[in-house]
Amino acid sequence: MGDRRKRSKREREDRREELIDAAVAAIRRDGAEVSMEDIAQEAGITKPIIYANFGDKAGLADAIAGRFSAELQSEFATVWSQTDDPRDRVVRSIDAWVGFIERDPHIYSFLSEGSFGAGRRLDERQLVNELGRTVSRALGEALRAVGADSGPAEPWAFGILGMIHVSTEWWLERRTLSRADFVQFITDLLWRGLSGGGLDTGPAQPAADAAGDAGAPLSPGGARRPAAATPPPRRARRR
Repeated sequence: MGDRRKRSKREREDRREELIDAAVAAIRRDGAEVSMEDIAQEAGITKPIIYANFGDKAGLADAIAGRFSAELQSEFATVWSQTDDPRDRVVRSIDAWVGFIERDPHIYSFLSEGSFGAGRRLDERQLVNELGRTVSRALGEALRAVGADSGPAEPWAFGILGMIHVSTEWWLERRTLSRADFVQFITDLLWRGLSGGGLDTGPAQPAADAAGDAGAPLSPGGARRPAAATPPPRRARRR
């Protein structure tokens, strides 16, 4: 009896994965406005079977979000394992998120309608909720590791997701700059706030250098330009 129940559960799970595969294929083909009828036709079934497995379109979106959220979190773990530098981790994480949106814009639009749109509680928006918790944990651990206050980690995490969501939609529509430049500009903005909150653990500058750079203007990429040399004092004229 136990083996039969396990087999039945596994078969239901396999069937759900097949239906998710069909839904993903239909969304990629027809866009985020795809109908449940189109998804059912892609799967070779009738709409009631989809509703029986997922409840409604929002339930289907949550199931798809669970798959892509797991893939993104795995990608985050990979890029974080490649470097210990906090700023580099920020760059790589943003690039991974933007890369997902660029690769699958229809899937992202389909999911973001439920994740970032109005009408559902935050804990019901699976994609943004799971990614927000992941980023929050990473920020909290990083802040505690350097002895900084980890209290802002959760609001920062969800604020970062919202900013990247809207700014990436702008970038996809305009395409007025390269992906590398876009990621760098967003990183520059975020890093100034994160480093001010204690995440900047790079080697300290010598006091003289730090004082000399304090008033130096910023280059377009965010680095300090060398301050202009101070001219020597003029000698007093003899009368």
